[in-house]
Amino acid sequence: MKTLEEIVARNLAELRKAKGLTQLEVAEHFNYTDKSVSKWEHGDALPDVKTLQSFADFYGVTLDYLTHDQSDESLYEKGRLSPQDLRANRIVLTSLAVLLVYSVATVICVSAYVMENVFWTGWLAFVWAIPVMFIVLLSCNRKWGKRNWAMYLSLGFAWSLLLAVYMELMIDIPNSGFNLWFILLLGIPVTVAIVLAFRLKDFQRKSKK
Repeated sequence: MKTLEEIVARNLAELRKAKGLTQLEVAEHFNYTDKSVSKWEHGDALPDVKTLQSFADFYGVTLDYLTHDQSDESLYEKGRLSPQDLRANRIVLTSLAVLLVYSVATVICVSAYVMENVFWTGWLAFVWAIPVMFIVLLSCNRKWGKRNWAMYLSLGFAWSLLLAVYMELMIDIPNSGFNLWFILLLGIPVTVAIVLAFRLKDFQRKSKK
């Protein structure tokens, strides 16, 4: 079984070779010596988390990708793409996922009006699509996005979900549903809980370095 040092060493070396770079060129980019890069690529030493994240950003991969065994084909494909290309691909994929959510919402909305559904208001599909969109964005961010975005996306999901529930009740309960506005106040403790949870997670991660 390969050690973490061996896995990271192979991944760093193969990604560098796929880009056609020398150890010296990589070292100069990160302001390290070529000896340091050589040690990392031979498994004699392991870069710290901050340096690994810098390598991940440079090669257009995630930290998780660098620390797990990869196939030669995957390393070659990842290494040959520029960070700009990878970023563009990820933006396109994320946009397509969001577009799919709203396409489904559009179908539901149109179907509700065509079928003259008296039990549900069609345009609410777009309201419910907002928290679903945040779930999609959280999933994409977890795979290849920036860690500090997760908290804001989680907050967006929580508040949009509360808003969707409130608007649903407001429509479903004529004349009195709007009096349930206090549901939105739940967003305050939820916000505090999410922020504290992410702060605690960051603190635990830093304490392990």
